[in-house]
Amino acid sequence: MHPARTLAALGLIALLLVGAVAPAGAGHGDTDSDPSSADTCSFPVTRTDATGTEVTLSEPPERIATLSPSAAQTIWEIGARDRVVGVSEFAGYLEETESLPVVNTASGGIQSERLIELDPDLVVAPGTISADAVSTLRDRGLTVFALESPSSIEGVADDTTLLGRLTGECAGAAETNAWMRANVEAVRDAVADEPRPTALYVFSDGWTVGGDTFVGDVLATAGTRNVVGDTVSGYAQVSDEVVRDRDPQWIVHNDRDGVPDATAYRETTAVREGQTVEVDVNYLNQPAPRSIVRAVRAVATGVHPDAVDESSYVPRSAVDGSVGTAEPTAQPATETPTATTSGDAPGFGVVAAAVAFLLTVAAATRRRHRR
Repeated sequence: MHPARTLAALGLIALLLVGAVAPAGAGHGDTDSDPSSADTCSFPVTRTDATGTEVTLSEPPERIATLSPSAAQTIWEIGARDRVVGVSEFAGYLEETESLPVVNTASGGIQSERLIELDPDLVVAPGTISADAVSTLRDRGLTVFALESPSSIEGVADDTTLLGRLTGECAGAAETNAWMRANVEAVRDAVADEPRPTALYVFSDGWTVGGDTFVGDVLATAGTRNVVGDTVSGYAQVSDEVVRDRDPQWIVHNDRDGVPDATAYRETTAVREGQTVEVDVNYLNQPAPRSIVRAVRAVATGVHPDAVDESSYVPRSAVDGSVGTAEPTAQPATETPTATTSGDAPGFGVVAAAVAFLLTVAAATRRRHRR
């Protein structure tokens, strides 16, 4: 694989994923017993972020910048999108982002000068951004809250509640979580009595996930067994030997990374029997509410089409009927599974602890070889 291709794609995954590792000892502090009530959503509010720093907001932020697409998606879902003044590069799939400045890119990293010019009241950072980078932004006078990296669907719900609290959209966050959980439970119930075939999520020519990730939780919820869940922790590269030995019955991949065009994969039961599921990368790789709903349903309908269909989808209007999403709620949140047997997958993988270093190397490489 060409080094430049690998390095460029590392930047992409750093923006798409909100990391796999949170700083040790970090936490969000006490959670509200009733986050949707007016009393518990008052200001000022203080919460401890993933860097261990207490962040205080004296009033609801009117200007919000998000440094990851998952944070932006969550802000959209809870009803605060009208206050967003800057987004990351890969948040462009969300409605009404065309005119918003991009403040974090795969190639150039955080655009600090642009951020400062936007004068945000709150900057939401993902777990893949280093504590040093967050500290630098704070030294420039910005109020930054660094999210932890959720490792489960409930972790996504926790982040949603937290962002609702920080933005004053507690009711919207509670309603969003109710919608997400309703759809997760609907799928769980639908596949409860179905067989649980083995599945492998593969991206970037041989990277995969363990059971201790939100993607791993998606696979389990959708009625499969992660074929490497007992050996892989977090995000790791899986060898051809392991693929042959474990022989997954299903392979799940995103729409930017096909199934690796390698003998080990072509010989799997999944590829030989055409049992692969393709999911939009924006939803499979982003730990946010709509992503969870769509990814869970996409995998479940691909693997268990007789058990999960549109009738099990719970629209937002059935849960709250007030806070809008970035897409019409009348459209079922179901991705159409696509059977594939091979593909050309961009060469990116991620180990969260190494992302910041690799992005720096990628930028330097591009500068040396720019045409």
